[in-house]
Amino acid sequence: MIYNLLYVSMVLCSVISRDHHDYRRFFYFIWLCVLFVFAGFRLNVGCDWDGYKNIFEQLRYVDISDAVQEREPLFMLANTLLHRYDLEYPYINVICSFIFFLGMHRLAKREPDPYGILVLSFPVLILNLPMSGIRQAAAIGIMCFAYNAFNDGRLIRFVVFVIVASGLHASAVIFLIFAPFVHGELTRRRIVIAGLITLPITARFILTLDSFREYSDNYAAAGSVVAGGAPFRTGLLALTGAWFLWRFRRDWQIRSIHDYKLVWFGSVMMVATFPVSFISSVIGDRFGYYLVPIQLVFLARLPFLGPRSRILPMVPYIAGAAYLVVWTQTSSIFEQCYIPYNFWW
Repeated sequence: MIYNLLYVSMVLCSVISRDHHDYRRFFYFIWLCVLFVFAGFRLNVGCDWDGYKNIFEQLRYVDISDAVQEREPLFMLANTLLHRYDLEYPYINVICSFIFFLGMHRLAKREPDPYGILVLSFPVLILNLPMSGIRQAAAIGIMCFAYNAFNDGRLIRFVVFVIVASGLHASAVIFLIFAPFVHGELTRRRIVIAGLITLPITARFILTLDSFREYSDNYAAAGSVVAGGAPFRTGLLALTGAWFLWRFRRDWQIRSIHDYKLVWFGSVMMVATFPVSFISSVIGDRFGYYLVPIQLVFLARLPFLGPRSRILPMVPYIAGAAYLVVWTQTSSIFEQCYIPYNFWW
């Protein structure tokens, strides 16, 4: 199967280039381009293909002034502009895929192992978002810029990026709770302030929950609003967050203080997202995806943390392979949504 073959090929390139920085950099840029084309130029692939096509068709005769008044104005505006220039529906996939991979590149290039982040992102993040949930894929691409702004201590830039991301997928607005932590240390006072900010944001989200559920029909197969794999995916996030908080928190704080707050805060949210998936699988799953880039930063940096071990850094790659094999071989939804793979051109 093409998906398993792609992942195995990327892992083999990772093994070959493990001790060769130039080779690893070369493989990173090659695979970054390959995955962008693979996700952006697919045809009739992904569980959300028909849902987003319906949105595209509904906006065919909508004016730009009306489109920007919708709940996700930037995504609606992009669709409306495609109609204005007589461009086909698949172009929206190209646009969202480009934003996603650009954001992931800007996040990964700061890391000691960008290629590791790219490989580990394939089984869960890439297959589920730029290959299906394109609206949130674009939002996560913008959130990667926001995470960089957070680490740089750029408050205004961080807030702007979060607002832009919420213009693509409204759920991104919840990450304004990070704003009080852009400057200064993690203190109880700042945590209380974040809680006070969270309350009105959460209330706004709940008030628009019906709209959220209406859009959720576009995410799941057969019109269902249940994300079947959500407890498993958020469970992996929770294990990663708990692993960081228990084993690597102090070591990370010593070695990499500039992004310690982001990874610490992200890890806490990873653990908290798991029980949410049992209350609402769609909401838990969608919020969990925003945390995956932070998860990848941690997992890709394992070779550089603590005592050197050749086995420990391979655990995330093995787990990704196991997840991908089980999903592709046992899921009827995967077979329905992703097989066969068709290329637009």
